[in-house]
Order: sequence, then structure tokens, then C-alpha cells
Amino acid sequence: MIVVIADDLSGAAELAGVALRHGLSAEVQVAFSADTDADVICVDTDTRLRSAAEAASVAAAVTRAVVTARPTWIFKKCDSVLRGHVLAEARAIASAAGNTRIVILSANPSRGRVICSGEYLIEGVRLPQTLFAHDPAHPRTTACVAALLGGDLNGVATPDAATATDVARVAATVDTHTLPVGAVDFFDALLAARRSTGVTPTARVEPESIQHSPALIVCGSTASWAQRRAEAAAQGIPVFALPHDVAAAAGALQTHGRALIGIGDGPATHGHSPTELVGQLAASVAAILRQTMPARLLLEGGATTAAVMRALGWTRLRASEISAQGIGVLRSARSGSPLLCIKPGSYPWPPELWPTKQ
Repeated sequence: MIVVIADDLSGAAELAGVALRHGLSAEVQVAFSADTDADVICVDTDTRLRSAAEAASVAAAVTRAVVTARPTWIFKKCDSVLRGHVLAEARAIASAAGNTRIVILSANPSRGRVICSGEYLIEGVRLPQTLFAHDPAHPRTTACVAALLGGDLNGVATPDAATATDVARVAATVDTHTLPVGAVDFFDALLAARRSTGVTPTARVEPESIQHSPALIVCGSTASWAQRRAEAAAQGIPVFALPHDVAAAAGALQTHGRALIGIGDGPATHGHSPTELVGQLAASVAAILRQTMPARLLLEGGATTAAVMRALGWTRLRASEISAQGIGVLRSARSGSPLLCIKPGSYPWPPELWPTKQ
């Protein structure tokens, strides 16, 4: 058993997808349970928006439960641009698991996100010159990895990585005393380095089989709302922002087979916290699904996905299809539940997953 401890649900789903690509069965859980036949368990601690002390406490508690199950190894999933309390959680997990060394590598060269001379760049642009500088919860105002992590880095390695070869080289240095911490490329490299299962990977689902299936697109990101709304409008997809007309949204989904629902950027969003807005969005999604059940839910962002799962009463998701990089395709054990396509908020939807009209 391999256990991933992630600070948000989209990250957990993303790594479950990577595991499936390596021929490993994977499950996403919101509370750790070893009662599963999955090769990889990805646990969402939902700690990115908590205080550093709370995040560390939760991460340590989860790790103590994980250790009793005697996993083969533990991976700490962090945000690719180090949002959240990465160092505090890493130290808490390492302490609870008995690791004496930590390696943090959040670079994703496969997505143009690299670390050179200790600085983070996206497509050659220093991090503070990107949209991440305006992140509402964790603005990235420096490109210096050490500064982004903050705190004492004694016993913590933060290597550079500009290519897949660099990431693989770092993965080769991870031993049983080391806690690996990072993003999807690092986890992928570790699985490749340690692969010994001999399991035949699941065949990738053909894009045509999912593009034309009825889908509800759920966008809880204010940063990407304008882009999603424009993309939907260009393809004639009905759009619904707060305050949601649930009956109209359900009707549009039934009639058109596609609909986009989100928080939006109108007056109804003013004076409310992000948590309140995401909660309202999740409640609307649950209400729509009570009226009509689409074949797919496209969920953008970890906080949004977690809120929707809570609203629907789901606690476990099973990775079910190999899909595009950065996307987790999962399904609840509940009978009749839709296929969930989950992605981090900072990446676009791949064309093969975006719903098109047949």
C-alpha cells in the first residue's frame, strides 16, 4: 500500500489518476481507512486554507493513523507553487512517520513549471509575475523557493529541477528514511523508479466516449470564471452564476446535455467569504443532481470538489479511467453516481474532457 497525504482534494484526485496510469488501483478518501483493496490511497486533509498550526496537527493525526496500516511508503502531495503550509505539514508528517530527511520538489517540468537556481518559473516567467501573485489566500510574491516555504530548512532538501530527467534524478535519491514531498511529476517519477507490480495499465478511455456525454461543469474559482464563462458561451453551453436558479439549471442540463454552474463575479458574491460561496455552489449542485443526474461532473478546484462531496455525502472515490495529465477521473461507490472529472484550479480543461454537443 502506498499512501498519499494531500492538502486538497483535487491534488489527491490528480495523483490517484497518476497511480492508475502506472497500473495501480487507487482510491481517494476524505478520512483515512485501510479497509480497501486499493494499491494507492490518496487522503485529502483539506488543510490548505487552515492555519499552519491546524494544518500540521491534522497532518500529524492522519499520518499516525496511516503508520498503523504499515504502508510501503508515504508521499506528501503539495501544491505545485507551494501554496498552503507545505513545510509545517511536511515536518509534522515526517515526525509522525519517523523520517529523518525531507525532500521537497514541487516543480512540474511537464507543465512548464520549473525550479532553477532556487527560483520558481512558469513558462520562463518568475512566479511573482504570474497570476499566482494575486491568489486570494496564498499570493505568490516571491520566486525564491526557500522564502515560499518559510521557516527552518535544516534537514530539508529543495533541489532544482528543469527537466523530467532532473526530477527522476531526485527521485532516485529518496530512501526509506526520506519523506518525499511534491507535485505530480515527482510522484510520477517515484512510481516509475519503484515500479515492480507487473500490472497491465488500464486502457485509456477514448475521448469520443466522454466528450458527448451529458455533463455539469462546476467552477468554484473566481480567477478562472471569466475564461470558463467565455468558453461555455462560445459553445452554446448555458451558464448559471449566483444566485442560482436551480430549476432552470436542471432544465438546461436536461435539454442541452451541458451546463456550467459557478460562483460567478456578480453582486451576489459581495460580502461573503470564499467558504460561504463555495458552500452555496455545492448546495446548488446537490439540488440539481436530485432533479437530474448527468453522466459526468467536471469539478474545478479542490475546495469546490470537497464541498460538493460533503453536500452529496460522499467520502470515498475510486479512480476509474486513465485521462489527460493533471485530471483525476473517479466515481463514488454510490449506485448511479456520475463520473467525476476533477482538476486543480490553475490548469485548463483538456479538450478531450470538455463537453461538446453531438
